[in-house]
Amino acid sequence: MRKIIGFLLLLTAMTTSVPAQNLAASKEGKDDKSEPSSLPTNKELVSQARSVYVESDTFYMKREHLESSLLGRKEFIAWEMQITERKPQADLWIRVQRVPFSNHFNYTVTHRATQTTVMAGKVDSLAGRVYGLIADEIVHKMKEFRGDPFAKPKS
Repeated sequence: MRKIIGFLLLLTAMTTSVPAQNLAASKEGKDDKSEPSSLPTNKELVSQARSVYVESDTFYMKREHLESSLLGRKEFIAWEMQITERKPQADLWIRVQRVPFSNHFNYTVTHRATQTTVMAGKVDSLAGRVYGLIADEIVHKMKEFRGDPFAKPKS
């Protein structure tokens, strides 16, 4: 019985111990994995984006209506943004969901490559114009990141 307990203790110690070089690296704040130290900022991710994929998880807001509403915004055109139906090729994913039994629509904008949520919000709509409200909010938030393409230069 003592041999079994001794063996189990030895096995536990071997599997939970940290190799000396990994311990030294972790003390220095280094990791042996070659991952970037930090993600780009939301401003950088949104500013570099050129294409959008729109997804709607609700019957009450068709994806085509939001796409049309975005394409109708002069800022969206000035930024030379494109809407694609190929999700893997889009820089940003816009996803809209409706809270059940309500007029609340939640949306998120996610950067595809980093899986970072760069924008999110909630819109309330009874009149059936939720796509226009969401497009307005997204463009307004993008202006904060990208700047207003029609702003007058300061003299």
